[in-house]
Amino acid sequence: MRTGSWTRREALRLTAAAGLGLPAAAQAQAGRSTARLIVPYAPGGTTDVTARLLAVKIPDALNQTWVIENRSGANGAIGAQEVARSAPDGMTLLYSNEVHLVLKFVQRGVPFDAVLDFAPIARTVSIPYVLVGGAAHVQQADARGLLAALKSNPNQFSFAGSTLGSVGQLGAAALGQKLGADFTIVAYRGSGPAVNDLIAGAVKLMFAPLGAVMPLIQGGQLRAFAVTAPKRVDMLPAAPTMLELGYPDMLFEGWTAIWGPRGMPTTRVEAVHAATSAALRDPGIVQRLAAIGCTPIQESSADFLRLMEVEQARNGEIIRAAGIQPE
Repeated sequence: MRTGSWTRREALRLTAAAGLGLPAAAQAQAGRSTARLIVPYAPGGTTDVTARLLAVKIPDALNQTWVIENRSGANGAIGAQEVARSAPDGMTLLYSNEVHLVLKFVQRGVPFDAVLDFAPIARTVSIPYVLVGGAAHVQQADARGLLAALKSNPNQFSFAGSTLGSVGQLGAAALGQKLGADFTIVAYRGSGPAVNDLIAGAVKLMFAPLGAVMPLIQGGQLRAFAVTAPKRVDMLPAAPTMLELGYPDMLFEGWTAIWGPRGMPTTRVEAVHAATSAALRDPGIVQRLAAIGCTPIQESSADFLRLMEVEQARNGEIIRAAGIQPE
């Protein structure tokens, strides 16, 4: 029995089922409108897969059909810009992740403000992150031993980040600041290439999304050291939290969310939020999300906005302190 893994075949099947929209007969139902859900990344990743799961359920409560459009490029900025420029009528929405808030700190020429130019609707799922190393290339057997080695010999270790502004990059930068170490952090174009280099030993460590690396941990290619969640995660109960290890500020999680363009009517925001919250309580949806290491989030749009403001400020401080320059 598999737990916590998400195969490429399953992702492609879900893509085929949801990514092309519903059958023409269903779309033609009387009074049923069609909205666009922009995913600013290529198909198959956690952001895309969770979008497709929810796009099957949420629109029914809105008497809509959602058609997913993958507008990848510029680390998510191209798709996000498409939404920022769209009419604020709720017919074009953005489904992205926490990197959306960090782009302006790590990337030149971002043509929007992630807080001011969007209407936050709902966060959808949280994604636990785990500090992993290639089992064949990292000698330390546990987190305390690894942290001691990182502090005493930082030049022997390098970190991978799935993209610019990812939790992987931020986590490595923050840990370096806590340990007084200057780590080499390599930003990749996605988790897949980063994990491949991790297994090969080209980089030593990575703060990685748990769902993406759990099969490799189970298979012995990667060693799990610690999680950045506030408590231990059920899929990896032996891994301590960074809080347990004495680093209370090392709390990082990935998450996905739905935004609309700035100026979207409050009534429309509330309707989409209510439909999203209901979908995230559906037992079938919850089960599918758990299988890929994701936990549904239930919070208000106002709470989402406050979190955006806090996270953007904190992440900006981490990036500036680490001397990371926009690329």
